[in-house]
Amino acid sequence: MSIEKKYDIIYMDPPWKYSSKAVKTRSGRQQSLEGDHYPTMSIKELKELPVNQLTNKDSLVYMWVTSPFVALGIDIAKHWGFDYSTVAFIWDKTIALMGSYTMGATEQVLVFKKKGGKIPQPRGARNIRQFISQKRREHSRKPDDVRTRIEQMHPTQSKLEMFARTTPEGWDVWGNETNKFTQ
Repeated sequence: MSIEKKYDIIYMDPPWKYSSKAVKTRSGRQQSLEGDHYPTMSIKELKELPVNQLTNKDSLVYMWVTSPFVALGIDIAKHWGFDYSTVAFIWDKTIALMGSYTMGATEQVLVFKKKGGKIPQPRGARNIRQFISQKRREHSRKPDDVRTRIEQMHPTQSKLEMFARTTPEGWDVWGNETNKFTQ
Protein backbone atom coordinates (compact mmCIF):
# COMPACT_ATOMS: atom_id res chain seq x y z
CA MET A 1 0.00 0.00 0.00
CA SER A 2 1.41 3.35 -1.03
CA ILE A 3 1.28 6.16 1.51
CA GLU A 4 1.27 9.24 -0.69
CA LYS A 5 -1.63 11.09 0.88
CA LYS A 6 -3.04 11.50 4.37
CA TYR A 7 -6.75 11.26 5.15
CA ASP A 8 -9.18 12.72 7.63
CA ILE A 9 -11.70 9.89 7.23
CA ILE A 10 -11.11 6.20 6.61
CA TYR A 11 -14.10 3.93 6.02
CA MET A 12 -13.57 0.17 5.88
CA ASP A 13 -15.15 -3.24 5.87
CA PRO A 14 -12.22 -5.49 6.80
CA PRO A 15 -12.14 -8.97 5.24
CA TRP A 16 -12.51 -10.73 8.60
CA LYS A 17 -11.32 -14.32 8.83
CA TYR A 18 -13.93 -16.36 10.63
CA SER A 19 -13.12 -19.66 12.28
CA SER A 20 -12.34 -22.49 9.93
CA LYS A 21 -15.49 -24.29 11.06
CA ALA A 22 -17.79 -25.18 8.24
CA VAL A 23 -21.55 -24.72 8.41
CA LYS A 24 -24.26 -26.45 6.47
CA THR A 25 -26.02 -24.38 3.86
CA ARG A 26 -29.73 -24.80 3.10
CA SER A 27 -28.77 -27.23 0.34
CA GLY A 28 -26.84 -29.32 2.88
CA ARG A 29 -23.42 -28.34 1.45
CA GLN A 30 -20.56 -27.65 3.91
CA GLN A 31 -19.19 -24.13 3.56
CA SER A 32 -16.85 -21.98 5.64
CA LEU A 33 -18.47 -18.92 7.17
CA GLU A 34 -16.73 -16.48 4.85
CA GLY A 35 -17.12 -18.87 1.91
CA ASP A 36 -15.09 -18.34 -1.20
CA HIS A 37 -16.31 -14.79 -1.76
CA TYR A 38 -13.00 -12.96 -1.29
CA PRO A 39 -9.59 -13.38 0.35
CA THR A 40 -9.65 -12.79 4.09
CA MET A 41 -6.99 -11.40 6.44
CA SER A 42 -5.85 -12.59 9.84
CA ILE A 43 -5.92 -10.27 12.85
CA LYS A 44 -2.12 -10.01 12.61
CA GLU A 45 -2.35 -8.96 8.94
CA LEU A 46 -5.03 -6.37 9.72
CA LYS A 47 -2.91 -4.93 12.55
CA GLU A 48 0.02 -4.54 10.13
CA LEU A 49 -1.93 -2.14 7.88
CA PRO A 50 -0.38 1.37 8.03
CA VAL A 51 -3.61 3.11 9.04
CA ASN A 52 -1.88 5.51 11.45
CA GLN A 53 0.51 6.63 8.71
CA LEU A 54 -2.40 7.13 6.30
CA THR A 55 -4.21 9.58 8.55
CA ASN A 56 -3.88 13.18 9.65
CA LYS A 57 -3.64 14.13 13.34
CA ASP A 58 -7.37 14.88 13.47
CA SER A 59 -8.92 11.81 11.84
CA LEU A 60 -11.55 9.14 12.25
CA VAL A 61 -11.85 5.50 11.22
CA TYR A 62 -15.30 4.04 10.53
CA MET A 63 -15.06 0.23 10.69
CA TRP A 64 -17.69 -2.41 9.93
CA VAL A 65 -17.83 -5.25 12.42
CA THR A 66 -20.14 -8.17 12.95
CA SER A 67 -21.02 -8.94 16.55
CA PRO A 68 -18.26 -11.58 17.04
CA PHE A 69 -15.64 -9.02 15.94
CA VAL A 70 -16.54 -6.00 18.09
CA ALA A 71 -13.74 -6.59 20.63
CA LEU A 72 -11.23 -7.46 17.90
CA GLY A 73 -12.16 -4.35 15.93
CA ILE A 74 -11.51 -2.21 19.00
CA ASP A 75 -8.20 -4.01 19.62
CA ILE A 76 -7.03 -3.55 16.02
CA ALA A 77 -7.90 0.16 16.00
CA LYS A 78 -6.08 0.61 19.30
CA HIS A 79 -3.02 -1.04 17.74
CA TRP A 80 -3.24 1.49 14.88
CA GLY A 81 -3.28 4.37 17.38
CA PHE A 82 -7.02 5.05 17.54
CA ASP A 83 -9.42 5.17 20.49
CA TYR A 84 -12.91 3.71 20.35
CA SER A 85 -15.55 6.46 20.34
CA THR A 86 -18.96 4.88 19.75
CA VAL A 87 -21.18 2.80 17.49
CA ALA A 88 -21.75 5.11 14.54
CA PHE A 89 -24.25 2.97 12.64
CA ILE A 90 -26.34 -0.13 13.16
CA TRP A 91 -27.62 -1.91 10.08
CA ASP A 92 -30.73 -4.06 10.42
CA LYS A 93 -30.53 -6.44 7.45
CA THR A 94 -34.27 -7.22 7.80
CA ILE A 95 -33.50 -10.96 7.84
CA ALA A 96 -31.97 -13.07 10.57
CA LEU A 97 -29.08 -15.49 10.12
CA MET A 98 -28.18 -18.36 12.41
CA GLY A 99 -25.70 -17.43 15.11
CA SER A 100 -24.08 -19.23 18.01
CA TYR A 101 -26.27 -17.52 20.63
CA THR A 102 -29.01 -15.55 18.91
CA MET A 103 -30.07 -15.11 15.31
CA GLY A 104 -27.93 -12.30 13.93
CA ALA A 105 -29.68 -9.61 11.94
CA THR A 106 -27.39 -6.61 12.38
CA GLU A 107 -23.91 -5.31 11.68
CA GLN A 108 -22.33 -2.28 13.26
CA VAL A 109 -19.98 0.47 12.18
CA LEU A 110 -17.67 1.49 15.01
CA VAL A 111 -15.99 4.89 14.93
CA PHE A 112 -12.50 5.54 16.28
CA LYS A 113 -10.68 8.84 16.84
CA LYS A 114 -6.91 9.11 16.43
CA LYS A 115 -5.12 9.26 19.81
CA GLY A 116 -4.40 12.89 20.70
CA GLY A 117 -6.54 14.12 17.83
CA LYS A 118 -9.98 15.64 17.49
CA ILE A 119 -12.96 15.19 15.20
CA PRO A 120 -11.91 16.70 11.85
CA GLN A 121 -13.18 20.25 11.32
CA PRO A 122 -15.25 21.83 9.96
CA ARG A 123 -18.09 19.53 10.94
CA GLY A 124 -20.95 18.89 8.61
CA ALA A 125 -24.41 17.59 9.53
CA ARG A 126 -24.92 16.70 13.18
CA ASN A 127 -28.42 15.24 12.82
CA ILE A 128 -27.46 11.94 11.15
CA ARG A 129 -29.39 8.86 12.26
CA GLN A 130 -27.52 5.82 13.59
CA PHE A 131 -30.07 3.15 12.61
CA ILE A 132 -30.43 1.84 9.06
CA SER A 133 -32.99 -0.78 8.11
CA GLN A 134 -32.25 -2.05 4.63
CA LYS A 135 -32.55 -5.48 3.10
CA ARG A 136 -29.32 -7.40 2.69
CA ARG A 137 -27.98 -7.55 -0.88
CA GLU A 138 -25.01 -9.50 -2.29
CA HIS A 139 -22.59 -11.15 0.14
CA SER A 140 -20.81 -8.50 2.23
CA ARG A 141 -22.30 -5.58 0.28
CA LYS A 142 -23.05 -2.79 2.71
CA PRO A 143 -25.77 -0.14 2.40
CA ASP A 144 -24.57 2.80 0.30
CA ASP A 145 -26.48 5.02 2.73
CA VAL A 146 -23.71 4.60 5.33
CA ARG A 147 -21.14 6.21 3.02
CA THR A 148 -23.65 8.97 2.19
CA ARG A 149 -24.18 9.68 5.89
CA ILE A 150 -20.42 9.86 6.49
CA GLU A 151 -20.18 12.33 3.59
CA GLN A 152 -22.90 14.47 5.18
CA MET A 153 -21.07 14.51 8.52
CA HIS A 154 -17.67 15.20 6.91
CA PRO A 155 -18.35 16.98 3.59
CA THR A 156 -14.97 18.69 3.13
CA GLN A 157 -12.63 16.09 4.60
CA SER A 158 -10.30 13.84 2.61
CA LYS A 159 -11.72 10.32 2.50
CA LEU A 160 -10.34 6.84 1.82
CA GLU A 161 -12.37 3.67 1.59
CA MET A 162 -10.22 0.63 2.36
CA PHE A 163 -11.29 -2.78 1.05
CA ALA A 164 -13.55 -0.85 -1.33
CA ARG A 165 -15.88 -2.76 -3.63
CA THR A 166 -17.08 0.32 -5.51
CA THR A 167 -15.45 3.55 -6.64
CA PRO A 168 -17.62 6.33 -5.20
CA GLU A 169 -17.18 9.90 -6.36
CA GLY A 170 -15.19 12.04 -3.93
CA TRP A 171 -13.42 9.09 -2.30
CA ASP A 172 -10.02 7.54 -2.84
CA VAL A 173 -10.29 3.77 -2.80
CA TRP A 174 -8.00 0.89 -1.96
CA GLY A 175 -8.72 -2.79 -2.41
CA ASN A 176 -8.63 -5.66 -4.83
CA GLU A 177 -12.33 -5.45 -5.82
CA THR A 178 -12.91 -1.73 -6.32
CA ASN A 179 -15.29 -2.38 -9.22
CA LYS A 180 -17.16 -5.39 -7.80
CA PHE A 181 -20.46 -3.51 -7.45
CA THR A 182 -21.14 -0.93 -10.12
CA GLN A 183 -24.67 0.06 -9.02
